[in-house]
Amino acid sequence: MDNKKTFWPIGIALFLIIMVCMIILTVYISIKYSPEDDNAYFSTRQIVDKDINDILLTQNQLEKEYKFYYIDSVGTSHELERKVNKKTSIPIDINTNEPFILNVKITDNNGKNPDSAKVESIITRFAVSKFDKNLGELLKSGDIFKSNEVMLEKGEWKAMIKITIDNKNAFFEQYIKVKE
Repeated sequence: MDNKKTFWPIGIALFLIIMVCMIILTVYISIKYSPEDDNAYFSTRQIVDKDINDILLTQNQLEKEYKFYYIDSVGTSHELERKVNKKTSIPIDINTNEPFILNVKITDNNGKNPDSAKVESIITRFAVSKFDKNLGELLKSGDIFKSNEVMLEKGEWKAMIKITIDNKNAFFEQYIKVKE
């Protein structure tokens, strides 16, 4: 009889112990560093996933009936976009030492302003929502909805805009680039 010892059972047990430790470590890391919600459509991801068809249908209806604009500091109107893209969207350029004011204008197809419109906005970074600046409901001044002044740090931002007309919501974004 040969008294050779085999170590493969110890190797298998060691492998299984390491795998269990790796699974526990993965769960711990994913809980501690969970991704943040991006406030898409001013709601949680679960609600948006459930109601996305209704949201898009309402958005299309409002875009057929109304035009939505951002007014820059010179007074020029720019159409608001549903989703901004850093490569194709035209940013609002401001300096770090000047305050930012969001100006939104809404007109129907005849050029009239809707009386029942309400505009809310949040300014956020593209990838992280922990720097969000909630502008709340914008105040109507004549036919333009204006936000309070807000100071933004250097970098790329986007204004997420929720427009409510007759209990129907439309969602837009505006790209903001803050330079030194």
